[in-house]
Amino acid sequence: MPPLRILSIFNRYLQYGGEETMAVKISGTLSRQAMVEEYHYSTAEWLEEGKLTAPFRGLHNRSVLRRLRLLQQEHQFDLWLIHNVFPAMSPAVYREARRLNVPVIHMLHNYRFGCLNGLLFRDGRECRECISGNFLPGMKNRCWNQGLASSLFSAFFQTAARKSGILEHAARFIALSGKQAELLKSIGIPESKTAILPLFVETYLQPFTPPPENGDILFVGRLTPEKGLMTVLRAWSGITTQRRLVIAGDGPQRKELETWVREHRLDNVIFKGFVPLEEQAPLWESAAAFIAPSIWHEPGATTILEAMGRGRPVIAFAKGAACDHLADPAHGWLMDPDRPDAILKTIQAVLDTPGETLCRMGMQSREFVREQRSPEAWLKLFMEMAEEAVRQNRQDS
Repeated sequence: MPPLRILSIFNRYLQYGGEETMAVKISGTLSRQAMVEEYHYSTAEWLEEGKLTAPFRGLHNRSVLRRLRLLQQEHQFDLWLIHNVFPAMSPAVYREARRLNVPVIHMLHNYRFGCLNGLLFRDGRECRECISGNFLPGMKNRCWNQGLASSLFSAFFQTAARKSGILEHAARFIALSGKQAELLKSIGIPESKTAILPLFVETYLQPFTPPPENGDILFVGRLTPEKGLMTVLRAWSGITTQRRLVIAGDGPQRKELETWVREHRLDNVIFKGFVPLEEQAPLWESAAAFIAPSIWHEPGATTILEAMGRGRPVIAFAKGAACDHLADPAHGWLMDPDRPDAILKTIQAVLDTPGETLCRMGMQSREFVREQRSPEAWLKLFMEMAEEAVRQNRQDS
């Protein structure tokens, strides 16, 4: 079979985030064995064309469809890899793929088909009220952007997406973890069409620095409620130690977290703010372990893989992709976010773990990433899936 021609489709959000980073990395990795074109349309571009008409274009974006038709006519793609079409590209993209008879592999970075905000998380807790496709609770609770109008739009969008035929006609849906695959089944995505393909990182290629004795516990990421840092801080306040909890990141919850730390006089909790990737080396060198306390079912959890690739064992809640990455106890510790006593005991146990043990765990984690979460491992599995999807589509045509 000649190299596959793949169109990678992504609707960029107003704020750059992990989904876009991963979509770009995936295109670069696919380019090793396929001819890849990217079509990225931005939410900012959608709004600039007119805010009053944006909701209508978000449900049927004619300019996006014209562009897709021209791209397909010019390049004759064998496959569309869709990452995201919300909120601006419109569910009509799914119908257009079917009209053009192009097989679709849809990589699901969130739970958008069954949740207005895509997180299955609301008001500091897990929420599955809309998972079956009835979005009335989400509209009532203003779950997208905390607004009624925006939540109404998201509800119309998700309903149109579910009715577009994509759930039945996609060649494959990619779940990024076993837990996500379970939840997607509840959303209505056919189990027979769902493949589990974890994301990849390349931090294992960097020189290994052993975790230092009495090193920091490090968090790197966006400061939002679903990341679970408040739960960690409450546990940390019950530990007597000179060791530091270092928090590198920014976000809407930062002020709340800093205020709580100040009020509870936790002098060993350090906020670094946003630290660019190229400046993070000192943070990792001084870290004994990494903490990733997401309290939502994070589908990919690449920060866990990045830490493991750097040779740092990970402390995480037993949610989402963390359950896959840390299935082997040699890679770290899984905790129940609903048991404060167990969280405190686990963090204390990590602080008491000898440096030699942490080093051994870090090396085993690093090897796991090299063997099972590398771009090469990901590419092999994806290409097998893609080639099968293309063959099946040609047989059915």
